[in-house]
Amino acid sequence: MITLWNYPELARHEEPISRRGKYVAVIFFSLFLLLLCPLPIKAADLQHEIKLATLAPENSSLMKIFKEMDIELREETEGRVGFKLFSGFALGDERDIFRKLRFGLIQAATFTSNFLADINPDIRTLQVPFLFNNYQEVDYVLEKMVDEFNQSFSRQGYQVLGWSEIGFIHIMSTIPITKVEDLKGKKVWSRANAPLANAVFNKAQASPVTIASPDVLVALQTNLVEVVYNSPYYALVTQWYTQVKYINNLPLAYIGGALLVSNKTFSRLSSQDQKTTKKVCGKYTRRLTERTRKDNDDALKIILSRGVQSIPLEAKESAYFKEILDQAVLEVDPKSLPKETLQKVRATLKEYRAN
Repeated sequence: MITLWNYPELARHEEPISRRGKYVAVIFFSLFLLLLCPLPIKAADLQHEIKLATLAPENSSLMKIFKEMDIELREETEGRVGFKLFSGFALGDERDIFRKLRFGLIQAATFTSNFLADINPDIRTLQVPFLFNNYQEVDYVLEKMVDEFNQSFSRQGYQVLGWSEIGFIHIMSTIPITKVEDLKGKKVWSRANAPLANAVFNKAQASPVTIASPDVLVALQTNLVEVVYNSPYYALVTQWYTQVKYINNLPLAYIGGALLVSNKTFSRLSSQDQKTTKKVCGKYTRRLTERTRKDNDDALKIILSRGVQSIPLEAKESAYFKEILDQAVLEVDPKSLPKETLQKVRATLKEYRAN
């Protein structure tokens, strides 16, 4: 019986043929994998790499959505446009990020409407306390007003790629707040540039304490402040809820957000890539909004399950609070709260409720 074992010289003749077959097989298999799984587009291959900053934490569900948005944009533009993402406080707070955006160190960023109102005061009209009763009203008004808001941002030098939100904010406190009088003399947290909220609390004769958001937890722990306000999700992730005993079930106001890109950067894209970029970013910022609403609902359940008590404003007090609000709105500088835009927002809201 002739075998390769018995005749090693045959094995020597056979070996090159066997190796050639293996090499050919490996090459064909590699080509097959490349066809099925094309290599990801690297930043160096992009024609337009847009540096985008967001305060979303790196490992959060929100950051996951941003990464998916980047992947789809690269695919939809065939590698011409993509993002380089900076998460959390890697580039500082919103004011730091805007400074970098203005000087061109980054080209795009997400901001809450608290900060956006400093760039475009028209946005502050959406933050009027007790303006909205639910998210359906928010969505309707924003849909009707979005073109006007987008144009006003464009005049400031920015394109809106999509709208997102923080959600409805609630009053949280170490003492029960069930009527306006309960705020009198109480130490209420205040942001440095929040003319509308500050006007309302001044009308209620509260004692505003102006400190930065990162310092609020310590302020609650040391009784420097007794009343704060924010979304349930924010109160959960910052641990504010551990230092309060009550949360009002009536939302105080709505806080939105947006993804901006500089006009200069956006103008460099082809008209087709501009449309694609807005389409993809609009899709994913809507997903961000849906995720945020779910996170707020879940966070509120967790906060209540851990001992914070939900309390209502008395019915007559809600009306009184809104009366105070109307007086406060009249006193806010029109440059900070454009009255014409506010009238349009209220008229649109009235139209929705009538229908």
